[in-house]
Amino acid sequence: MQPLTDSGSDHPMGSERSPAPQRLAWLDRAKAYGMFLVYYGHFVETITYLQGFSVEIAAFSQYKFIYAFHMPLFFILSGFFDKAKEQKISSFLTRGFLTRILPAIFFNLIAILILLLQDLAFRDSSYYDHPSIEKLLLALLTGRPLANFITWFLFCLFTVECLNYIVRPLIKANLWKRGGLAMMTLIVGYFMGLNEDTLQGLSIRGQNFWYFTETLIGFSFYQFGFILKQSGFISLVQASFYKYIGLGLTFLLTVLLFDLNQGPFTDARELVLMASVSHGNLIFFGLTAITGSLWVIFLALCLPSSRVITFIGQNTLILLGLNFLFTDFTQPIVEAIGLSAFESWWSVLLLCTALTLSSFAVAIPAIKLLHRFIPQLVGKPKTAGPILPALLH
Repeated sequence: MQPLTDSGSDHPMGSERSPAPQRLAWLDRAKAYGMFLVYYGHFVETITYLQGFSVEIAAFSQYKFIYAFHMPLFFILSGFFDKAKEQKISSFLTRGFLTRILPAIFFNLIAILILLLQDLAFRDSSYYDHPSIEKLLLALLTGRPLANFITWFLFCLFTVECLNYIVRPLIKANLWKRGGLAMMTLIVGYFMGLNEDTLQGLSIRGQNFWYFTETLIGFSFYQFGFILKQSGFISLVQASFYKYIGLGLTFLLTVLLFDLNQGPFTDARELVLMASVSHGNLIFFGLTAITGSLWVIFLALCLPSSRVITFIGQNTLILLGLNFLFTDFTQPIVEAIGLSAFESWWSVLLLCTALTLSSFAVAIPAIKLLHRFIPQLVGKPKTAGPILPALLH
């Protein structure tokens, strides 16, 4: 286990950690704040579900606000790590599989094992109803992680990086080419998402095979992240007072814009859900995704580092994979307190913040154990452990 130093990560989900200049420490903070939103968003989603997804309630507003930009944020941060250099396809695919797909498979197998144990413990209960294990495994092999659905991002990110690898010789580091391609893929992906039958002709999976439709959307945000890095924008504002102006302005714009997105949504919950190819209005989706992501980035630039925040930011991949373990606890807690207690925004804020911080506290020892015994399965293929050798040299 590496010390909790203020170092950056050369992977967006905190897989392979390596020393980085102090100027990149904000990336760890941004990833940590983004993962806070992921956990918080899933907790507030449960409250919203119990309240019937009513648009008038405070929980739904928070739910819609967070989901408007929290996953685009991670695609944007991923773009910061694109070095735009030549790489053999074999080494690219091997590294991508070991740092994206292998961890996703590992965390899904953990989820399937837990489902098997639940089946044994609650044979007569319908509370833990789920698809058959065979169906879960088949879906996993075809790119849809039903057992641990939040890991969809890792499958989608891998596909985004494959697409980026294919077009990289054509666009290189040219910001205009990347910007134009980002706009084109955003528009194409958006309209493909509106037609749920677009990819039904493909074998095995059908619609959105390996998240191809959402890959086009994610690719556009990925390019935006690369453009942010190469343009020098971050360096320009990092050491100036402008970052505080940017923090306030992007937050205000996100608050003003997110609820203007009134569809058409492909998901019945009527909000942005990238995993479900639900974006709403193209203009408001794109604008809110960018302003919200920039708000988190400005927040990371404005606030100082701490050992805990750096640790969280460097281990977002594992936290993503462990998130499913904590979401089921929300419903019994809310029901025990009483649903009427969560009609105000501050009560929702207090509970979801407490649940998120508690989840992080519980997850930290688990993260250390995984790094100690099987680092190769959680995004560190170059590290040798007591059980497995290094998988990448």
